[in-house]
Amino acid sequence: MNMHKLTFIPVLSIVLLFNACGESPKTIEEITNQGNVVLENGKGEKDSVSYECVGCKELIKSKKLLDKIMIEASELTKNGLNYPLSYLPKSMELSIIKEDSLVDVENNKKMEDIIQVISEIKYIAKNAYGNELEGESIQSFYLQGEKVVDIADKIKLPKLQFEAGFINRTLSGQGGEEDFIEFTPQNDKSIILKTSLSCVAEGAVFQINLENGEKIELNSWNDFNCDGVSYFRWFSQKQIDMLKTSKLKELFFYSDGEAVMVNIPKNQRDYFSQLFLLY
Repeated sequence: MNMHKLTFIPVLSIVLLFNACGESPKTIEEITNQGNVVLENGKGEKDSVSYECVGCKELIKSKKLLDKIMIEASELTKNGLNYPLSYLPKSMELSIIKEDSLVDVENNKKMEDIIQVISEIKYIAKNAYGNELEGESIQSFYLQGEKVVDIADKIKLPKLQFEAGFINRTLSGQGGEEDFIEFTPQNDKSIILKTSLSCVAEGAVFQINLENGEKIELNSWNDFNCDGVSYFRWFSQKQIDMLKTSKLKELFFYSDGEAVMVNIPKNQRDYFSQLFLLY
């Protein structure tokens, strides 16, 4: 009986030792702030691209996540080109920023576990005329945990105010790949409007569409120019009252047979209610 016990214990020990020794060692890939990454060019071919990074080693938890970040930055750059099939990435610079003070504009609560990624990629690609040229693209996006999230329009912006006589942020919107409208109020209650239309005429129409369905229109007083800039006088009291009662939805601009319309992000839709508190 005792002999059986003595022989059983060593056998079990040998099996456990064998299993422990038989385990494959885990390979841990080190995250570095410079090196090379494999990216796809516009033709779907793999290219080795050098990168430099500020904050990768300190803030990124896995090599898999780092590769995901670089691929996302490359795809954003490629998809923004006139000829994405001609895209050939050459080098990349990254900045990884831990965001601890972002607030959701809808519920006024702090956003947790957010990292901002800013990338600058140098590449070769064809321009709008089909000529192959060197270029560079700056992209920005966010991660929440290990997931890419679209929160740029949800982040609560700084309170609207004048700084050294100038507004601290303009009202702006994008429409399509290149369409934009940028509204800039001045301290003297004049308005400057910059749009993606190259040439604008006197009497051009600027329309503000509100969430409640109401519309407000202004007409420019400037002479014809090809700087894409129009000038407007201030709102009437009736228009101010309308703008105070509803949030923004869209901006529309029409000049000499051409037009551009843009949506207003959620975190800018209270722009006018804040603006009129400053005058």
